[in-house]
Amino acid sequence: MHFNLSAQTNSLNFIKEDKMSTNRQKSFIAEMSTDIDHLDFPRLTHGKKVTYSYINPWTGSQETIDISNYLFAKKKKPKITLKFYFRCTGNHYHIYIRTPGAYYGRILGMNEDDAITATGDKDATNFNLLDNYGKVITLDDISSDKLTLQIQTTHGDLLTGQTFKKWSEGHYVTASGGGNMDFHLNIIERNASYLDDPDEV
Repeated sequence: MHFNLSAQTNSLNFIKEDKMSTNRQKSFIAEMSTDIDHLDFPRLTHGKKVTYSYINPWTGSQETIDISNYLFAKKKKPKITLKFYFRCTGNHYHIYIRTPGAYYGRILGMNEDDAITATGDKDATNFNLLDNYGKVITLDDISSDKLTLQIQTTHGDLLTGQTFKKWSEGHYVTASGGGNMDFHLNIIERNASYLDDPDEV
């Protein structure tokens, strides 16, 4: 009796592909906080533009920067727990803001100082989710709706919290190194679609 091994192998490959999750199926919406503090954007807390003035150590002059859209971790719990849409592409994620307010629908990016900010699509940063062993994971690997993980850029820079003296907003989240930060996720929706494509498979 003769078997067509090539045909059997192709058939098995197609079955395996059919069972693979789509990008939507690996995408989710979650509330997120950290082991340091609660997450917050100053503009959402204060309802207005927030700036920070400091003395530039190189020039000796006073400079002012707009920190309204910086992602901060602060001890005082904000009025609203931030919600994010983790949109998967392959094994990495774009992280969109799903909290009502000034930054709804914006995406997390990284500015020239490596601070994580609410920004537009063209300045978006790709992120990987890491389990307790530093392994890159997606929603396929997450069975519980409550979990703790770490987040890094796809270039391998872990997100952490940094602060300067007199920063009343707390620690700003950065990818400039110097340690790491644990993120606590409460998944409230799995298999989540883009806002403008609810019928996506």
